[in-house]
Amino acid sequence: MEDDGQPRTLYVGNLSRDVTEVLILQLFSQIGPCKSCKMITEHTSNDPYCFVEFYEHRDAAAALAAMNGRKILGKEVKVNWATTPSSQKKDTSNHFHVFVGDLSPEITTEDIKSAFAPFGKISIAHKNGQDLEG
Repeated sequence: MEDDGQPRTLYVGNLSRDVTEVLILQLFSQIGPCKSCKMITEHTSNDPYCFVEFYEHRDAAAALAAMNGRKILGKEVKVNWATTPSSQKKDTSNHFHVFVGDLSPEITTEDIKSAFAPFGKISIAHKNGQDLEG
């Protein structure tokens, strides 16, 4: 395939709750053949979003340009390239994310790093939404 390794999956966000995978596939297939659509509606407080995968990079790029900012069922959708661990092609077999909640406000990022340091290398620690390289 001529575009092997180039992204072919789009993130489509800010969707109306009435949008379905079938509707998205109908709209995006007018630009190029779609391989799949995966709708994510599990977050009750957030708007639904989906991932549309095309067979060809050029069709995905055309859909990104054509559909970003368009209204679908009254809502202006946001279309971007999807970023997933599989598209980044990084080895994540020994990389884990750990969420630690209900911490006292006195706990610092350094406290968290110290607590987890005996278990291996820490690449990033998050405290109150801030990223700190470790």
